[in-house]
Amino acid sequence: MGDFGLLQGVPQRSWQALMQIDSVAFVHVDLDGRIRHANAGVSRIFGYPPGQLIGQSIEVLLPGALRERHAGYLSDYIRRRAAGRVRASPIVRQTRHFPRELRSPDGEFLRFSAVASDGRAVPITLTVNEVHAASGELAGFVGMMVDCSDEYALQERVRHQALHDEATGLLNWRGLHDAVVRLDRNNRQARRDDGHTLLNIDIDHFSALAFECKAVADHAIVLTARWLRDRVEGWGPARRGLVARHFSATEFLVHLAEMSHEGASELAEALRADFCSLNLGTDINPFYTTLSIGVARADAGMTLDYLLARAVNACHIARVRGHDRVIVAAEQDSQVYALGHEIRHAMRAGRIDVHAQRLVPLSRLHEGEESPRLHFEVLCRLRDRRGERIDPGRVFLAAEKLGLAVALDLHMIGRVLGTLDRHRTCTAALAQCSINLSGITLSSESAFAEIRRLIRVHGTDPGKLCFEITESSRICDRQVALCNVRQLRAMGCRIALDDFGSGYSNYQSLIQWPIDVIKIDGSYVSRILEAGALKTDIEGMIASAKARGIEIVAEYVETESVTRALQQMGVDFAQGYRFHRAEPIERLLRRLDTCANGPG
Repeated sequence: MGDFGLLQGVPQRSWQALMQIDSVAFVHVDLDGRIRHANAGVSRIFGYPPGQLIGQSIEVLLPGALRERHAGYLSDYIRRRAAGRVRASPIVRQTRHFPRELRSPDGEFLRFSAVASDGRAVPITLTVNEVHAASGELAGFVGMMVDCSDEYALQERVRHQALHDEATGLLNWRGLHDAVVRLDRNNRQARRDDGHTLLNIDIDHFSALAFECKAVADHAIVLTARWLRDRVEGWGPARRGLVARHFSATEFLVHLAEMSHEGASELAEALRADFCSLNLGTDINPFYTTLSIGVARADAGMTLDYLLARAVNACHIARVRGHDRVIVAAEQDSQVYALGHEIRHAMRAGRIDVHAQRLVPLSRLHEGEESPRLHFEVLCRLRDRRGERIDPGRVFLAAEKLGLAVALDLHMIGRVLGTLDRHRTCTAALAQCSINLSGITLSSESAFAEIRRLIRVHGTDPGKLCFEITESSRICDRQVALCNVRQLRAMGCRIALDDFGSGYSNYQSLIQWPIDVIKIDGSYVSRILEAGALKTDIEGMIASAKARGIEIVAEYVETESVTRALQQMGVDFAQGYRFHRAEPIERLLRRLDTCANGPG
């Protein structure tokens, strides 16, 4: 396979031995880039008949995107080598290992490979060295190529397993992420920004099927995956639809590119409407259910992780609202997540202020007469990084949605008890300090243990603490919450039901919960002077509480006329701007210290 005389200095028998090796490909290339010798390995690896490559350009073995560049590089190297300007080469005397990737002129990444006679790419490891004449001048190059097809196939299997869900064959989250990154890169190179939308799809009530038989449930997941992929691929406008399986066993993701937000919503509705006819069970025991779908549209510069968070949150809202519906992520969702970062940072940086607002006993409210003991509620006031106050309602809503409610409640309790500990001289005059608890905190056994520890560490008298729970709050575990309430009362703490009348349970709350205080919601108090059914409702609340020995507090009391009406109805305490505007708790306690220790 070639003229051995061209390889001066190489023993003929040695070269003949190399020519017979078929597990490794050897080629000798002259200074014109022409193949002068090729061994049996070239035929076996690349499929060329013996002798066919002799005289052809070495570029015949290179991928098309690299051929032109290689020819120019070779001629430039030979010219610089002859002039003595080349001291080191990235190719000569170097080994280029599979699976190294090369960047082509158009920016694409290419596998390091050669091209076989049938056009297929053969992954290789390449080593190149120079061949010198007897005079020492450069006479050509010898390349050794090792076929890495088996390693490539193994790597592809491992890569497929890493990027796909084993049960369904769909992309997993990492696979979807990589696919979207490539798509975004191609769009940027093409200077195109078509936007994209993500659907988070959850199978409703799937636990009922999984409880019956795991094998049937596993088959149902595979069936759903196949159905979903067929529906997305068959949807007319879905030119680029990627279907993936989410972290949760029952959740799937659909990424839609080059589709309008309206088109994505239409697809989501079509999926929801069609799914109810799919039997996930068996012919003997059929199982039909529905889908909850969250739809999120990517804004400029939005990462896929952030887009996923919005879609997941929208899907959660769909489940909370009763399942079998499509919810489109609203702009407010982005604000909620941004606020979550503010809450976390504020707790670490100490930007949460503790304010207090007094509760005034209406039975002692006569001219010149003050209550000898102090009642107040502590309030959370959060400032953003610019120092501006954030609405407390937004803070608590974001905290509950993002799982920060427990951390925020414990942070506030620790701050309040620490403040009372520093002002021990005035605690004798303190009748009651009210602290709000979220329903999530109330449902947590670990949170209750931490509250008990904080009370013990700061030496606080539990009898001076009242924990307020909102009637409409989201209680995760009612049994745990009821147990925690009973234990708090056993310690001596009091329990108040806040915003009474705003929830759905109303009077049932008085029966089911051991309550010491109810706080009538401000929406009732502000309209207490109106005649008719509203006034009758308030009188009914008061009568029901009085019959059970429960104290009554009216919130948002702002006028003298409302105060007199509350007194006539038998309300025990009033809270609002009519008597006291919330102020930092430290300032209120210092003033109390001054009054207690001053002259007279």
